Amino acid sequence: MIKGKGVFSKLFLSYSVIVLLAFFMFSTIFIYLFHDYLYSNYEEVFYHQRDQIVDHLQLAHEKEWDQEVVKASLQMSLNQPYTIVTIYDDNGQVHYQSDSPHAQLTKVDPVIVEASLGGEVITEPMRMNDYLIYLMASPIEIGLENEPIYSMVMIFHEYNHESRQMIFLIIVTVLITIALTGIAIWFISRKITAPLRHMNDIAMQYAKGDFSQNVEVKSEDEVGQLGATFNFMAKELGRLEQMRKDFVANVSHDLRSPLTSINGFLVALTDGTIPKERTNHYYSIMKNETDRLIKLVNDLLSLTQLEAGKISLHPTTYNLSEQIRLTVAKMEPELMKKQIEVEIAGEEDDKTVYADRDRIEQVLVNLMQNAIYYSPHKSTISVVLTSCKDKVRISVEDTGEGIPDDELEHIWDRFYKTDKARSKKVGTGIGLSIVKSIIDLHESSITVQSEVGKGTKFEFTLPIRK
Repeated sequence: MIKGKGVFSKLFLSYSVIVLLAFFMFSTIFIYLFHDYLYSNYEEVFYHQRDQIVDHLQLAHEKEWDQEVVKASLQMSLNQPYTIVTIYDDNGQVHYQSDSPHAQLTKVDPVIVEASLGGEVITEPMRMNDYLIYLMASPIEIGLENEPIYSMVMIFHEYNHESRQMIFLIIVTVLITIALTGIAIWFISRKITAPLRHMNDIAMQYAKGDFSQNVEVKSEDEVGQLGATFNFMAKELGRLEQMRKDFVANVSHDLRSPLTSINGFLVALTDGTIPKERTNHYYSIMKNETDRLIKLVNDLLSLTQLEAGKISLHPTTYNLSEQIRLTVAKMEPELMKKQIEVEIAGEEDDKTVYADRDRIEQVLVNLMQNAIYYSPHKSTISVVLTSCKDKVRISVEDTGEGIPDDELEHIWDRFYKTDKARSKKVGTGIGLSIVKSIIDLHESSITVQSEVGKGTKFEFTLPIRK
């Protein structure tokens, strides 16, 4: 069953219309050329017959044959198969006529005879007694003194048979060819659209969340390239789906852990289980857990706004060196826990940049937290600022575990985490995605260099002035 809106039906109908138009043009041109060829043959026969009759009449005049002898001798020349030859005198009366069973049924219009006697050559197909014929008429001049002008009319009654036969052959040939071509077009259209139908079925599976199936690519054409794109899309969607699941699990864990702690401490404080002298200590723990929750929520909101394009920058010229020192100071508790030192290096003069101060602070905080998280105890994190023409280059380098080469291209993806074994404990995998989005908004770029076992270095630039 052909569905009117399907690609298969469109291909099949389009090919069929093209084939029909091609056969129509072929038939039209063939009929025209056939008739032209037929008319040329008729004219050649006509003029040859006319020349023979003129020679015969001239010979009869020289030999002084009487009319009966001339008429009897002409019958040999006039009697041609599938034709009727009639010679009219200058009065329009039949002078000689070939013997034919159709001769008595064929009556030539006197107007044609008169026009022919007037010197006009007439060639045209026409219907005579419901029969298709081809008629030719031409004057005959014997070239003798006192010899009247005759008119020769030749009717080719085989024209009807040849035309019908030719049309019959064309119709039969076209019908057989169209039938065979239609079958071929059907199978070709099915073969072309089969991969598309297969991809449509798989796309429906993708829509249901099943990314396990792949399109079988059998060609290198556009359809094959589309199939390869489908497979790549499935791979990426599957990866994103897994990242989403990991993200939900990580966020759930990161929300549940501090909430559980806060709830437990609140219950203990309410019940009086915790001594009064330890109350401030547990208040401090609850505040840290609350700060952790606030940061997680803020990161999620920032990522959502960045991806939706709802964040606009408010750049100003400010002291970047001072901002880095303040950021390091704010993170002093986290640094103290792992006994990590931060070295701020570069040129002696403070660096000023033209950027959005709050967003760049987000970048610095995320990069510093990332470095602290992956750095071993009693290690060093280096922050280096250098001038580069009209820009300032900032690098944050740790001596931690490093990132494998095959994972470097994915670290900017949202929810992606390289430390699979420890990813369930802390972090949601959106920090670096936020960093990349903010740097992109500043029309700058950020790069990463890493070596497993030696550490990772993030580097980006900011303009000095507007």
